[in-house]
Amino acid sequence: MPTLNWIGKEKVINHHQDVPYKILEPQYGFTNGIEQSEPNNSGNKIIHGDNLEALKSLMPEYEGKIKCIYIDPPYNTGNESWVYNDNVNNPKIKKWLGEVVGKDGEDLTRHDKWLCMMYPRLKLLKKLLAKNGSLVISIGYQEVFNLMQIVQELFCSKQIGCVTVQTSGGKPSGSFNYQHEYLIFIVPNDFEANPMSFTGGKERTPFEGLTLATFDKTQRPNQTYPIFINTETNCIDSIGESLQERIKNGSYTGELIDFIYNFNEAPEGTVAIWPITSKGKDCVWRLSPNRLFSDWKKGYIKISHNRQMTSLNKYSIQYLPEGIIKKIEKGTLNVSGKENNSPTLTFGENKTVGSDIPTVWLEKEFYSVKGTTLLNEIFSTKKFNYPKPLSLVSEVIRALTSPDDIILDSFAGSGSTAHATLELNKEDDGNRKFILIEMEDYSNNVTAERVKRVINGYGEDDKKIEGTGGDFNYYELGEPLFLEEDILNESVGIENILKYIWYSETRTQFTTVPDLAEANYRIGSKDQTDYYFYYLIDGQTTVDYDFMAKIKHKASQYIIYADNCLLEKDFMLKHHIIFKKIPRDITRF
Repeated sequence: MPTLNWIGKEKVINHHQDVPYKILEPQYGFTNGIEQSEPNNSGNKIIHGDNLEALKSLMPEYEGKIKCIYIDPPYNTGNESWVYNDNVNNPKIKKWLGEVVGKDGEDLTRHDKWLCMMYPRLKLLKKLLAKNGSLVISIGYQEVFNLMQIVQELFCSKQIGCVTVQTSGGKPSGSFNYQHEYLIFIVPNDFEANPMSFTGGKERTPFEGLTLATFDKTQRPNQTYPIFINTETNCIDSIGESLQERIKNGSYTGELIDFIYNFNEAPEGTVAIWPITSKGKDCVWRLSPNRLFSDWKKGYIKISHNRQMTSLNKYSIQYLPEGIIKKIEKGTLNVSGKENNSPTLTFGENKTVGSDIPTVWLEKEFYSVKGTTLLNEIFSTKKFNYPKPLSLVSEVIRALTSPDDIILDSFAGSGSTAHATLELNKEDDGNRKFILIEMEDYSNNVTAERVKRVINGYGEDDKKIEGTGGDFNYYELGEPLFLEEDILNESVGIENILKYIWYSETRTQFTTVPDLAEANYRIGSKDQTDYYFYYLIDGQTTVDYDFMAKIKHKASQYIIYADNCLLEKDFMLKHHIIFKKIPRDITRF
């Protein structure tokens, strides 16, 4: 697959690995509607700091665990200001990324700067995303084509779709009147969306027509066959040979295009039904003969009299698509019984809702002005230009998440993603968690403040909006774990150092902090391996035979961090001991 190249790509392609790991420092917890000094265990986070560094700080707790990521990065219109100084060790990139990209419409390097800013962030977002997780990116026409190419490069094993969203009545630019933006969806290949409230959410009966009008007998001869319906029972009696079978056994020797649907070949007491569109055009069935008969026995096929009197088919045949069958198996679509004298399932008043995500969203609730109006109502004054409409973000999260999932927004802005998450939890009694990252100074007095007001309720008198409830913790991005020359930064505290060591070794979250001295510096066990961190703030440590004699916990392998090691190699091999020097052998991720 061709990849997109731009000036500076080679300098940022692995830059995410050079980003320093910094500690998240809790500032306060918002608990029971009140700001408190102690953090709570809600799992909801609002982080103030550079989003590239903040994403790195989330790795020990969240790598591979985020089910839904929604981001609204700068559109790079040339009329906005954005600053992302990523300190890349190259003078040219430093210059580009260190400057404000503003009204420089003739600056042809503007797109290079934007790509240099986005690429390492997408790399870290990919690491945080769960295997079955989804990433959605809002973007304008200015960078949509570049963005599509880099996400195809980074997420080539995923399904990628582009949705057009009408966001206004129009914004003139040059000779064009832009009325839309885009949502880039990056989802698993077996992804199935949840029903949506606005777009694609119309109720319908579960059965759909079995004819497939987009193909004909020359393209799919195996799906070209007659179905014989018993005229007394209105049930499937048998299935005739497909065109493919007729060619194979020699009963048809002509060209595929010349094959004629023969309605007179039906056995006595039956009528033949062939795949024909409502306009009388030959087509094919959606299912192969074996699959059709199997589904009929399971109740997944429905036979009814054809209301179209001019059709050569006397019966209409419908089927249950895979998505509907999955809903039945999961219990999200209830079966009420079976038809009389037929295996066909019935659903009573139960209907289903389309789960495919349409590629065009035209609802006025998604207009940009809706986001501005709502934010003004929350604060009773103007705080923010063009925040994302709540309904738009809600639909994205609704389509992609289950009630216990984690949602991440690393370009948080005014906090629409947290607002949408809280509203959905209130709606379905869910327990979704949100993580917001905002680098600007308004992260506390706008982003976090909005979330507080949503939780507690806002407005007055007849415009009073009831609160959603919920809690969160507010963090600042703190000091790096490693100082210059890779020296451990002891000021971050031993707990943070241990969390990092444990994650770098096991790629799992560290939950229990031991008293190292009492535990003989053992920090935990995983998969029959014991991990030791023999470290003193005011002195050197050495792994020797005296140290090993104190180890009482039995394991298949021992990984020991210390300043020095005096053990002989044969002894270490015999007892499955691996020594790692502090700080040299601490993994950087």
